[in-house]
Amino acid sequence: MNIIDLSCPICSFKVGNFSNGQLNSLESCQNCGFEIKNLNGVPCLRETCENLNYLKFSSSLPSYNSSDLDIPFINTALDSGLATLQIGGGIDLCSAENLIKSDAYLYSKDMDLICDAHCLPFKSESFSFVYALAVFEHLHSPWIAADEIFRVLKPGGRVFVLTAFMQHLHGYPNHYFNMTIPGLERIFSNFDIIETKPSKKTSFNQLSYIIMDFHNFVSELKPFSKYSKIINKSNDIKNEFCSLVDQVDADLLNQIDSFKNWAKIAPSLEITAIKK
Repeated sequence: MNIIDLSCPICSFKVGNFSNGQLNSLESCQNCGFEIKNLNGVPCLRETCENLNYLKFSSSLPSYNSSDLDIPFINTALDSGLATLQIGGGIDLCSAENLIKSDAYLYSKDMDLICDAHCLPFKSESFSFVYALAVFEHLHSPWIAADEIFRVLKPGGRVFVLTAFMQHLHGYPNHYFNMTIPGLERIFSNFDIIETKPSKKTSFNQLSYIIMDFHNFVSELKPFSKYSKIINKSNDIKNEFCSLVDQVDADLLNQIDSFKNWAKIAPSLEITAIKK
């Protein structure tokens, strides 16, 4: 991987670089004085007063290795040896040397950098690939993040985003948006879009959470009241639906020839685009 310059999030002055997977940074910006803090060994380039350390909550989140997800875009990016940025890495165990793993919050000491996707601390045209998995629904202004990805990608660079469509409210720490295909394409309108489609890379169990949320809602109604039949029926629906969902696995979804109906209920969408 080529040397990737690290920029101050306030004034864009160079504050260090990544070289061969190693971060070389200064303690503060020599131009504006912005201090690069350290969170359990991970450098933080965010200007905020909120708590960014979520290590104590990390046990409730799934760990994964993005190189093992069988996503062609990610495999191509990591195998290329070219500079690749991951936004919202969470607890990704991938150790590819050409991958810089970033997140807005500290969920793992294995992150390379804490930064804001709305203000990426890299000079323009630094990366050949950028990907974000289950992140864009958690961004307060995803269109700004898309513009930042456009800026840091080299001409011809590519981006892959997988984000929520039919998912219940969930926060890491906040959940702002669920996307539609037209909405996702609008956000990435500066790019040449290669493909946008409902994704089979997110568990179909996401849909059962919506039914469970409804059941939990009606269960709060006063017991032994006129709502008792609704509560009992809701419980039956929840149990039956969850049982059906457990039978819908990836092999079954791969047999679907048309995405017409799947596009109406898919938990997630994905987009692949290129910077021309």
